[in-house]
Formats: sequence, structure tokens, C-alpha cells
Amino acid sequence: MLRIAILLGRSFTDERGMPEVVRLLGELGAAARPLHLGDDLIDVARVRLDYDLYVLKNRKDLGMSVAADLHRAGAALLNPYPVAVLLRDRIVTFRVLRAAGVPVPETFVASHASQLLPALDRGPLIIRPHRRARRGSAVVSNATELAALGPMEEPVFAQRYHAPDGPTYRKVYSLGSERFGVVRVRPGRTPEEKRGHPFTLTPELEDIARRCGSAFGIDLFGLDIVESEGRPYVIDISSFPGFKGVPYGPRRLARYIYAAAERAVRGESIVPGDSLSIQPAAGYRAFRGSTLDLVLQALSTTPATAEELDEIQKLVDEIRLRVEAPKPAPRARPVRPPLAALATREAASPRVAMYSQGMVGFGHIRRNASIAQALRAAPPSPAVVLIAEAWQAGALPMPEGVDCVTLPALRREPDGAYNPRFLLDVSDQELIALRSRVIRSAMQVFEPDVLIVDHLPLGVANELTGTLERLRKRGNTRCVLGMREVLYDPETVQRTWSDRANMDAIREHYDAIWIYGDPAVYDAVREYGLPDDIAARVRYTGYLDQRPRLEFAEAQAGPLLASLPPPPDRVALCVVGGGHDGGALAEAFLEADLPPDTSGVLVTGPLMPGEQRQGVYQRAQGRSRFHVLEFVPDPTPLIERADRIIAMGGYNTICEVLSFEKHALIVPRVRPEPEQWIRAERLRDMGLVAVLHPDKLSPRALTEWLARDPGPPPPTRGRVDLGGLTRIPGLLAELLGLRAGPRQPVASAAAEVGLR
Repeated sequence: MLRIAILLGRSFTDERGMPEVVRLLGELGAAARPLHLGDDLIDVARVRLDYDLYVLKNRKDLGMSVAADLHRAGAALLNPYPVAVLLRDRIVTFRVLRAAGVPVPETFVASHASQLLPALDRGPLIIRPHRRARRGSAVVSNATELAALGPMEEPVFAQRYHAPDGPTYRKVYSLGSERFGVVRVRPGRTPEEKRGHPFTLTPELEDIARRCGSAFGIDLFGLDIVESEGRPYVIDISSFPGFKGVPYGPRRLARYIYAAAERAVRGESIVPGDSLSIQPAAGYRAFRGSTLDLVLQALSTTPATAEELDEIQKLVDEIRLRVEAPKPAPRARPVRPPLAALATREAASPRVAMYSQGMVGFGHIRRNASIAQALRAAPPSPAVVLIAEAWQAGALPMPEGVDCVTLPALRREPDGAYNPRFLLDVSDQELIALRSRVIRSAMQVFEPDVLIVDHLPLGVANELTGTLERLRKRGNTRCVLGMREVLYDPETVQRTWSDRANMDAIREHYDAIWIYGDPAVYDAVREYGLPDDIAARVRYTGYLDQRPRLEFAEAQAGPLLASLPPPPDRVALCVVGGGHDGGALAEAFLEADLPPDTSGVLVTGPLMPGEQRQGVYQRAQGRSRFHVLEFVPDPTPLIERADRIIAMGGYNTICEVLSFEKHALIVPRVRPEPEQWIRAERLRDMGLVAVLHPDKLSPRALTEWLARDPGPPPPTRGRVDLGGLTRIPGLLAELLGLRAGPRQPVASAAAEVGLR
């Protein structure tokens, strides 16, 4: 006699029609028993020997935990445990469905709700929990409605909202080789409305159901489908639905379960391959060779702990693999003329690609975002694609005409090695190879007229080498190396950055070098002793004035600013960059004494270690005048509002302090790289900032600085060139041989050091 156990929730809350299925299984000759998780203590090691098949009906945390143990012990489960895990996570689910060619709404995943604002500009969104065990959803149409939802679990999952064509919605059920359609009224008030009535599936819906089944290799599931403007979209999939409204549903389900138990006893696959008209797991094929393929393979062969599931939820969206369904034959695209002909192509808009290697904080991507905004705002107004790590690119608001190609994230270790930030089971070589392929493919499709590479001539671990060589052979792309004014100390630059490989790359591939700084503050050509032929390509742009960023950042910062006391009350702001080494400064700030009528605001940064962040929040408790913010995508509005600023000395923070002429105390990083210390010292010597060595950092030192009369604002604009964002569009036009409007003069580095 077949022995079948059905994993359910508490007996008084989770029956859901299964008693009838249990009775029918008995009629078929099986010994079926409901196991109510939560009612009794279940010894998994014992019960796994008692049953030939476990039916995984309860998919809450306890049910999945028991299923994980059973899976590990070799028990047969329906549906298979790895598939049930994947389907609990909407992020993974919709990646797989999209890869299988299933019509699904446009999907977004964000680390916090404010990142969804650009998507809201294109229409309403529906916000849903990314974990299926959690309930609740909301349709939002604007920033006010989004803010009204309050704090949300991270990551935030959203989809484009498609208004249904009528008051009904459709359910599609798969049970073995059969498919069923049920129409229901929403919201259902009577038992009949809740049960719904059958309808005949169209060939399109049949195909959608088959694709969904083959994507996950299952034939027992349910789909929620909304029809909007005559087009169906799959908005949800369940690994074990209730089959309400299916004719003789309990009897059909009992027969299916009985047949699955028979296959399990014979040692066959629980899901018969011939029940799917498409080859099983067709959806996975689209991911073959990708990083997501490694994740799915690992999850389908080993049981996942709760911690592993959390990591999987985070990493899948970080890589943002864009896998598309098969496309029709592409239309012929006009051949882009060589750069020499661009001057006569009056109607054409140039294309600019910008590479930001990521790894640490938001400095590089924020710098590139400011430049992209400036390029779009001035002739020749190019189309801009940013190439950056997903977790960084998705955090910043961008103007129209700018989009992102995202890379899986790397982390730079203290010893200089590179390791995956999120994909812990993937080697650094595999991840860098994936990044290289993404970059190369993007350049082949986008065909930029100009590529601006930030900081590293060959990219991280030389990942740009193949792309640069291809662009050189093609001959239609100008390449620019963009650099902050201080890289490292001169000795380190001579030993590492200026090695032969980098110098040869600059000579072979780069037409210009833009240094985003003022040589009156730091003359990189002279300080680093760059060779004459390299120096001849250098143009100092001036620092990047951050005031134009207010246009995009103010909307996000509105709720933050509203929570602060209005002027004339003062605000002391402490920012610690990415936060990975800013804990000491954050703690000292929270323990400092604020002057009267002053509120303190601390931004911890997204990379502050969890234990340190928790300690920061604990210190802030009971100090009502302090506000702690974990992450602000663009702090420009807070900088503008602040009266005093305490900060580390990263490039972007310094640009913000100089742009708004703020009184600032800089506590720079000095180890392992002295970049921030060098920059802070130069500006201190010019009388523009105060500097405190981190070895002398203490709450008392901050208290004393805050208590001093700051005097008039520092005269930044008369001392430092902040014209970078007004010059760069002209430099771009010059590089392309296009006419540009009036622009400020920019110094040639060769002329500066007497080479011309």
C-alpha cells in the first residue's frame, strides 16, 4: 500500500480542501495522512521512512524548513523542494519566467523604495513582497503614494501595473498533461464568485502554461493572469494551488498524487517528462553559462538554509541578467558614419558610454552620473549609457536619455585581490569573465562614438582589454580616461597605476585624459611625473559643481528634509562615504555635544558592517536631536541644507562641500591609501576646510569644532575652479569634431608644465 503524507499548517487554520483529497486517496488504495506542522513535534529522521511521498502543501517557513530536511534525507517531495524554494521568491520566479518567453509585467527590484521613482514616471506600479509567504500589495501612481506606504522590507519588489480589462481575472491550472481555465470575479463576495467558472483556454494561454511548466520542470501549478488591453500577463505562479473551480478538482488531484507516489516507489522522476510538450527546464537554457545558472544549479542540488535563501534573494537582482525571449530577425540598421563625418550629420545624436568599475562605495558612479547629466543638458546632448554595478547604478536618479547596463558586483580586498561581493560560490575569474562579456556585448550593440573610462585604463582585472582592442580596430570610437585629481600618493602611482601595462594602454587606446580637478589644488601631471606624450593628452576640467544635481535629488530628499527642523534652526551633517571604514567617525559624532538649536544628521552609508551599524543606532537612541539615515542615494539636498559638515575626504564629498561653500571638518582616511589626506591637506592650506587627523578623532574634538564661531562661508568660488560640468560638453564636442557653444577655457596639462 502506498504511504502518502501531506504537509499542512496548523489543523485549525490550514485544511484548504485537503481532507477530501485524503479521503479520495484512500479510495484509490493509498494510506494518506495529513501532517499538521505546528500541532505536533515531527521527527523528520523517523517520518521520512514512513511515507513514500510527501506532498508539500504548506510553504511557509516551518513547512519549508521541514521540507529542506526531508529533501536532504532523500525523501520524495511533490512539488520538488528546490522548485518550491524558487517559486517562493518572486525575484527568481520572474527572472526564470521572462527567460522562458512568458509575458510578464516589467519588473523592478530596489534596495529602497525611492529608487522606484524614475519607473513611476512611466506609469503606475504594484508593490508586492518579494517573499511569497508574506501578504499585501499596493498600487502606487506617484511619489506621494509611494512615500505613504512607509518602511518596506528590502529588497523592494515592484511590477508595472496593468489595469485589467474588466472585473474578472483568469486562473490557469496545470495538473499533469491537462490544463484548465477558471474565471473569477475580484473581489469575490459569494461562494460562487470565489469558486469561479471554467472557460476554454485559448492556444495563447495553453502555450503560456506550457512555457511556465517547462521553465521550472513541473506540471502541477497554478497561474494568475490579468488581461490588459487585450494582452495577457502572468502576475503570479503557485507551486501547489487549490484548484477551485476545476471540474472534479479534488478527484483529479488525488489521482495525480497517487500516480506521483507510484513513480516515487519505482525510483522514477516524480514529474513525468512526457507531461510537458516543451522540453523540461527550457527556461534554464536561456541562463546556461551565466552566473544565475550557477545559482539555480546549486539550489536544485543542495538544500538551502534560511541564510542562503536570503543571500540568493539579494544576489539575483544584483546581477540583473537581461535574458530575452527569441526575437524576430532584426531589421537592418543604418551603418554609423565614421567620426570624421559626424560634423556633417546635423540630425544625429552622438552616443557616449561611461564605464564605472564599482567595487567600493558610490564615488565613481556618482561622478559619472553628474557628468552624464551635464552632457545631456548641453549640445551635442548625446545618448548616454552607464556601465556600472547594479547595486550602485539603480540607486541614483538619472535624466532622460541616460540608461544603465549593469555588472555583477566585485569587492576589492585589503590585499588588492578581487572577490565577488554577492556571488560567494562563484570564483573571481568567472565573475570577471562575465563582466567582460557584458561590457563587450553592450559596446557591440550600442556602438558608442565616445567611451569614457573612469580611473582604471584597463578596467578592473583588465576586463576592458578586449573591448578596447575591438574599438581600436573598428576605429569609430574615441576613448577618454577620466580621473579624479588625486589618485594615490606619488610613490604608489609610480609603482602601480603608472606601470607599463597602463601606460601602454593609454598610448594605444586613449585619445584624451580628463582630470576632474584644478591644478591649483593638485597638479597630477607634475606630482606623478607623467611622461610628456601622456601629459599632452591631459585636460584639467575643474572640479564638478554639484548644485545641478539638486534638480534630480530634491524629489527623493523631500521627506528627509521635511523631518528636519526648518531654519533658523541649524543642522550639523555627518557623512562617511560608503561607510565601510566610517564607523569611528559616526560613533564620535553621535557622542559629541551639539550647540543649542542644532540638530545632528548622520548618514551611515550602505557598506557599514552590520554590527557597527547596529551599534550606531543604539548610540542614537535617547538622543532626540540626532537623526540616523542608513543610506541616501544622493546627499546633495542634505549638503545644501546643512550649516556644518563633518565628513571623510572622498572626491564627491569634497565637491559637494566646495559647491555649496560649507563650513566643513574633514576627517580623512589615511590608511591604506592617503588619497583623502592629500586632498584635505591641500584644501586646508587654501583655507577652505578644517582637517582633523583620524588618530586625533574624539567626541570632544568634534564638540569643540562645532562650538566655534565659523565666521563667513569659505570663499570657494574665488579660489577653486568648479567649472568641470560646464567644460566637459565642450571637450566632448571638440573630441568629436562638432561645433559647441561658448565654454570656459580649459588648460592643457602640457602647457601647464611647460611642454608647449
